[in-house]
Amino acid sequence: FSFFLEPLTFDQALRRFLTHFWLPGEAQKIDRMMEKFAERYCSQNEGVFANADTAYVLAYSLIMLNTDAHSSQIKKKMTQQEFVNMNRGINDSGDLPTPFLESLYQAITTNEIKIKEMMEHERRAAAASSDAARTSRSKLFNLESAIMVKESQELFKAKARKRAVYHSSRNVEHARPMFEACWCALLASWSTIMEERYDDAVPVELVALVMRGFANAVHIAAEFGMATERDAFVTMLAKYTYLDSGKTMGGRNIEAFKTILSLALTDGDHLGGAW
Repeated sequence: FSFFLEPLTFDQALRRFLTHFWLPGEAQKIDRMMEKFAERYCSQNEGVFANADTAYVLAYSLIMLNTDAHSSQIKKKMTQQEFVNMNRGINDSGDLPTPFLESLYQAITTNEIKIKEMMEHERRAAAASSDAARTSRSKLFNLESAIMVKESQELFKAKARKRAVYHSSRNVEHARPMFEACWCALLASWSTIMEERYDDAVPVELVALVMRGFANAVHIAAEFGMATERDAFVTMLAKYTYLDSGKTMGGRNIEAFKTILSLALTDGDHLGGAW
């Protein structure tokens, strides 16, 4: 993209980027777009980060924070200290300045990032509201949901008509690009489950699957020497133990603690600075 991202602050640059582009539905395409954003920002703002990987990870962190802070579905909000802790060690194994991370936290939590999809959704909702002033919010929500479901069904039908070819491989290196394409989406989805307000709302079996996912993700990242991805999963898993928060531990937090200990035994030699 040709527009300039300097002399904007990092959150301002991300806001500009997300208001100019539709984020595609495929995780791999989103991943590529965020990589280009990080490369562009670093090329125009030299010296802010050690490399583009730092900007890439931090951009995803801000998107996650934006959802966490402004979604009514998430009751337990991420604190400023948790956000700072989550982003430790991402600057080429070094830490970004705490005041810098705190300023980003304040900027996002006090001023929501409006992604282009969200603005289009709000425009459509406003238009529907003006045409039918008496329509309740619940009906509008149901209408939008029905449209989304219908569009999703059509996409699934279109894909089902295409004959897919399955290829088997014994080359472990083939797992790397697949993991690179989906690790952010996996981390975000598992974090949503772990941040559910009430323990009773999450089945024990689901927590076990999430913990298995965290453990496998750390193992894969460690085996391939993917330090950024490994550190992201380990940091989030450590956050869910509540060991450094003083909060009362629940069932999910205990499982996270047990998973951390298990990783220390099985992959301790490969955890590097994440440990």
